[in-house]
Amino acid sequence: MTRFDALSRAGHRAALLVFFLAAIGIPSAVAGEPLTITTWNIEHLGSPGRGFGGGFGGFGRGSIPESMTSLPRRSDADLEQIAAFIQTELKSDLIALQEIGITGMRNGRSLSKPLDKIVETLNASGGRWAYFLPQVDETPAEDDEKNTFLGYLWNQNRVRLLTVFEMTLPNHALAGTAFFERRPLVGYFEAAENGDAWGNDFVIVNVHLASGQTLDENHLIAMTLIEATLARDLAKHAVKESDIMIMGDFNDNPSQVRADGSPMYSPAMDVHMRFKGYINLATAGEITTTRMNNNLDSLIDHILVNRSAQAHLTATTAAIFRPDSKRKGSRNQLATWRATFSDHFPLSFQYTTGTDTDVDFFE
Repeated sequence: MTRFDALSRAGHRAALLVFFLAAIGIPSAVAGEPLTITTWNIEHLGSPGRGFGGGFGGFGRGSIPESMTSLPRRSDADLEQIAAFIQTELKSDLIALQEIGITGMRNGRSLSKPLDKIVETLNASGGRWAYFLPQVDETPAEDDEKNTFLGYLWNQNRVRLLTVFEMTLPNHALAGTAFFERRPLVGYFEAAENGDAWGNDFVIVNVHLASGQTLDENHLIAMTLIEATLARDLAKHAVKESDIMIMGDFNDNPSQVRADGSPMYSPAMDVHMRFKGYINLATAGEITTTRMNNNLDSLIDHILVNRSAQAHLTATTAAIFRPDSKRKGSRNQLATWRATFSDHFPLSFQYTTGTDTDVDFFE
C-alpha cells in the first residue's frame, strides 16, 4: 500500500513551509514536519480472544470466511510485520493503542512481550521507540481474555512524554454494563526532535468505551464524565493544557442509519461533544467503517479535537488505512490482513509542531 494521499499532501505543504522559513532566516524547528498521530484498536495484542465477534477473518456464526476457530497470538514474524507497517505505511510518530495485554512487570512498570518485539524491530532501523501501559497490582493470567489495556507507543525522536495517568473516574454500570472497558488513559506530550523540545504540547485522552453500539446512555455519560473532569485530573498532575484530543474505540456509531434513513443509534454523545466545541475527524463520508464487521458499516473509532487543538490540524478529516482499497471482491485481503494485524483499521491525522502558544503551569 502507498502512503495516505491526504497525509502526503499535508506533509508536502509542511516541507515547503520549512523551506520558505529557512530562506527568510527563521529556524525550521519553528515549523517542523507535522506529527502523524494514530489511534488503533489492535485486537488482543498479547492476550487470547482474537477473532471474537466474527466479521472478516474472525470466528463464529457468519464469519467471513466461515470459521469456528479463534485466531492465535501473533508470532514474532507477525510482530515484525506490524512494526514494518507502522514505519512504512502509517508512518506514525505517536499511537494511542487499545486492547494491549500486559504480560509481565518490572520495577513497577507494566510490560508487553509483543510490544517489546515491535519496539525492538522499530529501533533496529533507527527509531527510538517507547511504550507505556498502566500499572497493575499483578500480571494478568495468560488465559485472561479481559487482559486488554490502553497504551501509548511513540517515537522519542519526534515526541516526548511529559505525564501519563489513568483518569480517576467512577466506572459505574448502567443496564448491566460499565461505562468503560478501561478507564481513560491521559498522555501529555510535547513535540521534539532528537530529544530537543520544540515546545508545542498537547493532551491525548485514549479511550475504550463499553462494547455495544446500542448503549447510547453509557457512551454519553462516559464522554460527559471525561470532558467535565479532565481539567481537574490534569491539575492534580500540575498540568494546564488547552490542546485536547480524545480518541480511541468509542463503540459508538452516530452515523449509522436504518433502511428508511432514520438513525439506528442515538447521536447524543456526538451532538453533546460538538456542542462542547469538539469536531470529529472520523465522520461518515469517505470513512464508512473502522472495523471489519460483516457489512463493513461499523464506524466506531473516533478522534475528537477541541477548538484550541483544531488550529494545529492540517486537515479536519482523519485518514483511514484499509488494505482492500474499498474494492469489491477483496474479502480475502481483509481476512488475510486481520490474521496479522487487527479487526480495526487505524485512523491517523497530522498535528503541526512549532512554538507553544498556550499557557501551562510553572511557566
